[in-house]
Amino acid sequence: MVHVVNRRNCASARLAAALAGLAISGLAAAQPARADDATSPSAPPPDKSGYTLFNPTPDDELRKFTPDRPAKGFSVRTVDAGHVEIETDFVNTTYSNYQGTITRSIQALDPTVKLGVTNWMDVEVQFNGLQYSRLFDIASGRNTFAGTDFGDVFLRSKINLFGNDAGPAGFALIPYVKLPSSAPFISNGAVEGGLIAPFALRPEDFIITLMTEVDVLKTATGNGRYTNFVNLIGVSHPVPGLDGANAVVELFSSTGTDPATPPVYTFDLGANYKLDEHTIVDVGLNLGLNKTSPKAQIYSGISFRF
Repeated sequence: MVHVVNRRNCASARLAAALAGLAISGLAAAQPARADDATSPSAPPPDKSGYTLFNPTPDDELRKFTPDRPAKGFSVRTVDAGHVEIETDFVNTTYSNYQGTITRSIQALDPTVKLGVTNWMDVEVQFNGLQYSRLFDIASGRNTFAGTDFGDVFLRSKINLFGNDAGPAGFALIPYVKLPSSAPFISNGAVEGGLIAPFALRPEDFIITLMTEVDVLKTATGNGRYTNFVNLIGVSHPVPGLDGANAVVELFSSTGTDPATPPVYTFDLGANYKLDEHTIVDVGLNLGLNKTSPKAQIYSGISFRF
C-alpha cells in the first residue's frame, strides 16, 4: 500500500490512525466471534467450477454473502453463478465546506445489480440514482445552485483469482467504465474508467482489506485526462454480543496527477447486520481528514441476493 499525505494533513492522518487503532484494539479484546467473511475451519468447499449462468449454483452450495457495502472497500468474492445480488442505499447524504461554498448532496434510488456468470466472475451495473445538490455561498448568504437529476452509470466485472470460497486470503480484479449522465451539474459528462484490485486477509475472526485502484479521469478544467490513484486499508470484525453484526474501520485516500483536482483523505466507519442468509442492512459514516474532502457522509442501505 502506498499512501502519500502532505505535511499539513499529517496531524489528521495521525489522528485517524490512532482512532482506527483504538477501534481495532477494542474489537480484538472483545469476546471471540467469527466474521461473516472469515474462513471456516470445516471441510473444504465443494467443486463448483462447472456452474454457470445457465447451470446455477445450488442454494446449499452458495458462498457466504459478502456485499461490497458498507464503506468504500470491495469484497474479493463474486456472486455465485446463476444468482443475482442487489445493493442499494436507503439514503446517502454528503456535506462539504470548501473555499467559501457549502455543498449538501442527497442520493437515493441507486441500486447496484450483480449477476453471477461463472463460479469466479460476475458482471455488475451501478446506477448512481436520483441526486439532489445545493450549493450555498457563505459570503453572499445565497444559494448559487440547486438541482435534481439522475447520476452516472458504472459497468463493472469482478474477477476472482483466488480465495473466492475459502482460504486465508483472497484477491480479485475489477475493471470498470463510467457512462456519464446528461446532467452537467451532477456529472462531468465524460466516459471514465479504471481497474480496482482488492486483496483480503482472513486471520482468525478479522477481515483485513488492502485495496488499490488506478483510474483514468477527466481533468477539472478542459477535456484532458489524468491518472488517479486510490488506496485503502480496512478492518472488519464481528460486533461483540450481537450475533450477525459486523463493524468496519477504514482509511481511504484518492490522489491524482491533475493539479486542479484536490486529494481526498477520509476515515470511514461502517456496520452491517445480517437479517438472514440472503439479506443484510448497513449504516456508515465517512469523515474528511483534509480541507478538500467532504466533511461528512452518512448513509444506510440494504443488500440481498436470490
